[in-house]
Amino acid sequence: MPGELFERTTIETPAVAVSEMQETSHDRGQGGVAILLAVAAVVAAIVGARASMVSSDANDSWQSSLRTEVKRSAAAMNDVQELYQTDLPTATEILRAQILAAELQAAEPGQSPTVHQALEVEAGVQSQLALALSPGSDLAGNSTYALPSGGYDLGKRLSDIRSQNAQLLALDPDGLQAIGDSLAQKALLLTYALIPTGLCALLGVLAQPLRRRRNALLGSGVVALAVGVVMAIGVEVLA
Repeated sequence: MPGELFERTTIETPAVAVSEMQETSHDRGQGGVAILLAVAAVVAAIVGARASMVSSDANDSWQSSLRTEVKRSAAAMNDVQELYQTDLPTATEILRAQILAAELQAAEPGQSPTVHQALEVEAGVQSQLALALSPGSDLAGNSTYALPSGGYDLGKRLSDIRSQNAQLLALDPDGLQAIGDSLAQKALLLTYALIPTGLCALLGVLAQPLRRRRNALLGSGVVALAVGVVMAIGVEVLA
């Protein structure tokens, strides 16, 4: 009996050892799959969160660009309104009075004394009216806006009005729009890094039931994960 027991134990021991080795190898493979899937999930979460943040920044930049454009347009409309509704009507009245006074004075020679006196009085009234209105008009009261052919240089006057609010001229909605476009492009490129990361997760899932090809699939998954990480870092640094 002791001999038979020893012989049976001797025969069964290699089989038990092989079985334990297979189970250990199987456990290690399962552990590698779990680690790969966990790392892929963490990387995907980080990249996705970063892409979401960048996309939010792009949206904020676009909104700021829109508000800036509205503010700049409103300032331009106010300046145009000041010129055409406030300054120009007064300047037009002054110019009209000056022209009328000159025409009345030119018509005085050769007239009867009564008509001559009436023309002279009316010319004086128009001249006084022009003088009275001049202080209220920067357009007519400044000789730099007078054109040689008569009238006023409205473009130059409008430019001077706009330059009074330099901070409004410095508004750059186009620059903010460009920043938003750049950030949106960066967010899009970051999402591309999720493609190899997702492929890594797929390979990890496939490696779980396929024991014979597990090592190859896990190796390919690691490579795909590395590609995704490099893509995300490259976009973050270069974009």
